[in-house]
Amino acid sequence: MPAVTTIIRMHSIRRIASMLLLTAAGYGTMVTVSAADLTSRYQAGEQSSSQLRSRIQAETNRIQGFEGTIGALQGRLTAVEHSVAIQEGLLGAVSNQLDAARLRLSRLRVEYARDLSTMAAQLRADYETPPPTLVGVVVNSGGFSALLTGLSDLTTIERHNTQIVVDVRAARAAVETQARRLAQVLIRRRRATAAVIVERDTIAQLKVSIVDRELTVVHARDRDAGRLRALHATLVHEAQILDQRAAEAQTLSSGGAVAPPGGCTNTPFVPHGGEFGFFPAPGTNYTVNEEPVIAARLDQLGQALQLHLIGISGYRTPQHSVEVGGFADDPHTRGEASDTPGVEGVPESTLEEFCLTRPFPGAREADHIQEL
Repeated sequence: MPAVTTIIRMHSIRRIASMLLLTAAGYGTMVTVSAADLTSRYQAGEQSSSQLRSRIQAETNRIQGFEGTIGALQGRLTAVEHSVAIQEGLLGAVSNQLDAARLRLSRLRVEYARDLSTMAAQLRADYETPPPTLVGVVVNSGGFSALLTGLSDLTTIERHNTQIVVDVRAARAAVETQARRLAQVLIRRRRATAAVIVERDTIAQLKVSIVDRELTVVHARDRDAGRLRALHATLVHEAQILDQRAAEAQTLSSGGAVAPPGGCTNTPFVPHGGEFGFFPAPGTNYTVNEEPVIAARLDQLGQALQLHLIGISGYRTPQHSVEVGGFADDPHTRGEASDTPGVEGVPESTLEEFCLTRPFPGAREADHIQEL
């Protein structure tokens, strides 16, 4: 219930107390004491209600702060997770390259060993069966052409055998260098990936911690909201009793006469400076559709029952209605309703005498008034 309700209730309490004092002789000492106790209890309840509303607002502010922190952490976590994916991709690529280099190096080592073995076998064969010498080739040549061919073949064989060993050795050395380089790159990639993963896990843990703290505040707010609803229901009930006793006291003090309603008002509301009647709160809009007539009838009701009624919500835009907990198509968005704390204790039959109605049941909607 908004803070203006407390102001309204204080007017009502002072009025009730005055009437009870004036009619103490008619009710007796016991009734007066009981009413005073009820008034005191109602005032204490209003104070507790105000404290609960303040605490709920503070808890809501804390929750909003947690939400902002969680949102920032989530944005940072998303960026770090993207970085982790990149680092893991680079690490996988280097690991694949290193595996391929090591496989190639293994094959080159086998090939190099095989070539060395082949050359050793050839050396042994040459020792056991000497290969043709330059003199032998010259002596056995059938002519100059055959001589050139024999010399060329001998030179080619020697060069080929030597080149194979040289090539394999060079390739092996190059691959070993590449493997060592890739191994160093792999170590750096692993360190970078591990560092980013640690940062990601730290942020995720921090986010979980903030969420846990937020849930604690949310549960506390829910408990306070439940207490506030229960207290509000109690206050509405006590307000009805107080208003009923005030009406009875007014009847006794006026010799049994009750202020007549004087018929339904169908003209627009005109602001005034009286103590009783209807008073639109600053920032409210009572100029749309049926709002001026509703305000005029509430003003007539307040003056007849000596109630100080403050309209806290008349016409609302659909967006504003949703923001304050209503609906985009509720009666307020059509200019057909007023939330007016102070009328909760007025019976429905009395409202109907002023061509007003309380269309929705329950304590929460007890101040929601529309045209009959």
